[in-house]
Amino acid sequence: MTSTPQKSSQPRLQVVPPTVPEQAKPQDKPVQPPIEQTPKKSTFPTQWIAWGVVILGLGGIGMIPVNHSISGSTIITSTVGERQSVTMPEAGTLTLHVRSNQTVKPGDVLATVSSSALEDKKAATEQKISEAKTAVNGAEQKLIIAQTRLEVAKSLESIALEQRNRKQQDLNQAQFSSGAARIRAIQQEQAGIESEIKGIENQILGLENERAGLENELVGIGKNIEGLNEQLEIVESALEKRKGLVEDGLIGSASPELMNLKVKAAELKTQIKREENSIETHQQKINQKQNQILQTQQLINQRQQQIGVKSEGVNEVIENLEEQLEEAENLVEQKTVERISTQREVEASLAEIADKQYLLSQQSAELNRLEQQQQQLAIKATVSGTITTTDLDLLNNQTLEAGREILNVVNLSSLTGLVEIQQEEIDLIHQSLPVTFKPRQATVDQYQAKIEDIQPVIKSDESGQNSVLQIRITIDNDDRQLQPGLEGVAHIQTPQLRVYQKISREFFKLFPWWKL
Repeated sequence: MTSTPQKSSQPRLQVVPPTVPEQAKPQDKPVQPPIEQTPKKSTFPTQWIAWGVVILGLGGIGMIPVNHSISGSTIITSTVGERQSVTMPEAGTLTLHVRSNQTVKPGDVLATVSSSALEDKKAATEQKISEAKTAVNGAEQKLIIAQTRLEVAKSLESIALEQRNRKQQDLNQAQFSSGAARIRAIQQEQAGIESEIKGIENQILGLENERAGLENELVGIGKNIEGLNEQLEIVESALEKRKGLVEDGLIGSASPELMNLKVKAAELKTQIKREENSIETHQQKINQKQNQILQTQQLINQRQQQIGVKSEGVNEVIENLEEQLEEAENLVEQKTVERISTQREVEASLAEIADKQYLLSQQSAELNRLEQQQQQLAIKATVSGTITTTDLDLLNNQTLEAGREILNVVNLSSLTGLVEIQQEEIDLIHQSLPVTFKPRQATVDQYQAKIEDIQPVIKSDESGQNSVLQIRITIDNDDRQLQPGLEGVAHIQTPQLRVYQKISREFFKLFPWWKL
């Protein structure tokens, strides 16, 4: 039974399609039922087997692994830390030392800025430093004179104390002794007068030192006047030039520069007049010291004459000793007052020196600050890269305001791009995935890149309908053909997916069921 149906069914399956419908309908009626029954029994399991094969085939195809990548549009920018934006550090005239597309390295001078305002501040500060140094030198000279006077005053006070003590002893001895005490008292008086003469000579020495100090100050004032006269000549010369420009109508008579020169000339004349008055004052002081020296020398002559005077009589000696003791006590009091006064002068001189040195240090610090600021006017590169700014010749030798952007230095060997991918692809992204970048231009070149950072925030795209994730990539641009601002597409190569996984992802992208 199994063999006959197979033999009879095969020819019938081959013949039935062309002949049965039209040629022998009445003759085939008795034979038709067995023909139809045998294929129904044999084709029913064959169809299920065919469908099973198809399903198994599709399942096998769905399990085939295929490559998968995620693409996103990218605009190239420079890399953080690999770029330098150069701006004007201060208003002034710009001089460029580089050109567009030139490569530079850290430390190369890109440009220099000349600032007339900074130069004027520096010159004024240097003038103040010179004046402060002169003031410090003058204060130090005063201190030397005051210290000399203090030493003399201490010496004279010590001598006066010794004389007072000696006079007291002589008086005590004279009151309780006879002629020998008288002679001894006279001799001691002579010795005391000689000691006093030495003290007076020391006082003369101190006065001569004071006079010498005043003469040194007078020389310093003369040099200062010479410097001021030189400055006045410079200012008056500049003023005459400006007046000529005013007469020619090139500048106005009330221009700030002309007025500043007039004010500067008036100030210099006032300073010169003040210094000339100071010369007269110092000359008067010198004359006073000279008169004091002469008076002190006369006092020495008087003391020398007293040595030759011989007192007669014990009472006269005692009275003389009492007078001398009183004079000695008065002298001690006087010398003590002088010593205290000169000591205060020394303290005042020390305080004045400290003040002058503090002002000098302030001006020196200001000059140092201005010099450092001037050094900063030499603008240097801080990164290695290429000058990407065009039309630099339009800025060269131009006067620009502070903060004005001059040029940009970019390291073109490593650039950055920001890639946007759909939220549905987040599970496939990690930093170790390889990336290629292809610029949007007529070229087949593509560049290797790597994922630098994955932004933690989900954003909306420009249409506002899709959620996207931003990924920052670093592009290797060794040939330096890419430039910031160029657009392109980044391809992130993900792990392989099964065919069914890839189809399901594309299906869900087209029909996002979670939005329904």
